[in-house]
Amino acid sequence: MAIVINSTTGEIDLDQTTPGTYVVTYTVQGVSSTQEVTVNAADNAGFSYSASSYEPTDPDPTPTITGLTGGTFSAGSGLVFVDSGTNTGSSTGEIDLSASTIATHTITYDTTSSGSSVCPNTSTQTVEIAVAGIANNYSMNFDGVNDYIDAGNVLNFEYNQAFSISSWVNANAITGTKSILNKYDSLTTRGFLYSIYSNCGSCLHRINLLISNKNSGSTSGRKAIQLYTSHIIPLNNWNHVCITYDGGSLASGVNIYLNGVSQSFTVSRDTLGSNTILNTESLKIGGNLSYMDGKIDELAVWNTELTPTQVAEIYNATSTNLTKDLTTVSGSNLIYWNRMGD
Repeated sequence: MAIVINSTTGEIDLDQTTPGTYVVTYTVQGVSSTQEVTVNAADNAGFSYSASSYEPTDPDPTPTITGLTGGTFSAGSGLVFVDSGTNTGSSTGEIDLSASTIATHTITYDTTSSGSSVCPNTSTQTVEIAVAGIANNYSMNFDGVNDYIDAGNVLNFEYNQAFSISSWVNANAITGTKSILNKYDSLTTRGFLYSIYSNCGSCLHRINLLISNKNSGSTSGRKAIQLYTSHIIPLNNWNHVCITYDGGSLASGVNIYLNGVSQSFTVSRDTLGSNTILNTESLKIGGNLSYMDGKIDELAVWNTELTPTQVAEIYNATSTNLTKDLTTVSGSNLIYWNRMGD
């Protein structure tokens, strides 16, 4: 420990002094007197939001308090907290995004009101509330016969690598498998297929993922895993479909979302073996093992597993002719985004 003190005036430099208890001695003409001085550490007022920028349609964010709890949050005019309904007096710090103005706001956390406060302190974080979405005026219409987009030999994922696929789909009547995205070697059945599947013309329309590998062109030795939801996907309406994978177990490491909500799914086929699924086929949107009958828009791929909050952000950040700017999805790594005409 060390105390920094002006020997002439006795002023203690609190910024430079280590918190602790000290005995200060004052001497005049050989006569000394002492006094005990305690320098308390300032409260830890640390807090953080999960992102530095949000849109009004995102889920209302609540900060994580990493320091002393029980304090209060405040901000300048224009930001509204959910619990207080104003820009001051919030105990949670949850921001009412839709009620707050489009601007950059400085939010302050003050430990004074904490019942455990010893030396009150404050900290701040800057949060931007940005315009909701970017222009979205077009989508791609697939005829269900032979239409597809050839994106070239990209996105060659291995079976043990994390990824997420997000897209908006407006499907017409479906029988069998209708491809949203596939990178599949039809000769050796290596690769992945992401589609909508139905076992009849107008009944169960399910989100479907097939990942497969084998060593040769024969069916022997094939290892595959297939996942499909039991939830019905409405036809002739826009739906947001997203699948995320943590790179571990395909049975437990996969999440499938429909319109921002996680869905239960069934696992079928064999357990995936350790053979590679890598291939030199082109990435195809809307085909060509099976052809989409309907529209696809804003198809994107990350080489990370999106969180439920991130998926909800993508689904919620839409309004008339606007969609989520996927480059602003916090903590993700966007590697492919086809805006289908925009």
